[in-house]
Amino acid sequence: MRPGVRVFTATYLPLIAGLAAALLLLTWVDPAAAAETVPSGAQKALAPVTKMIATLVAIAIGLGVAICGAVIVWGGIEKTLAGANTDAEHRAQKRITNGIMGLVWMVLAGVIVSTITAIAVAYGLIEQPF
Repeated sequence: MRPGVRVFTATYLPLIAGLAAALLLLTWVDPAAAAETVPSGAQKALAPVTKMIATLVAIAIGLGVAICGAVIVWGGIEKTLAGANTDAEHRAQKRITNGIMGLVWMVLAGVIVSTITAIAVAYGLIEQPF
């Protein structure tokens, strides 16, 4: 295993484990107990706010995906135009790698937001935003 991969795994392992534990805790809690704590008036009052937040998050993730796609294309064009210049080719390859990593993070963010939203809707904490 490469040293960079080991550092990455060791750095983010507590974050990933904490997120997994929080999601498991949310799925094990009784939905009826959670729904009883939120008054129906509060749910109705917060419905426009939750829809606005959901829209902003969807726009942000969509914009992030578009930017990552543009970075990948930009890196591909740079790599094509690099010719025999190995330094330029290396920079272009790094740009493509960063674009792909950003795209993975954007997809992961979308999955996390969708999961949290689905859990909150299932527990009756919010209404379906879309």
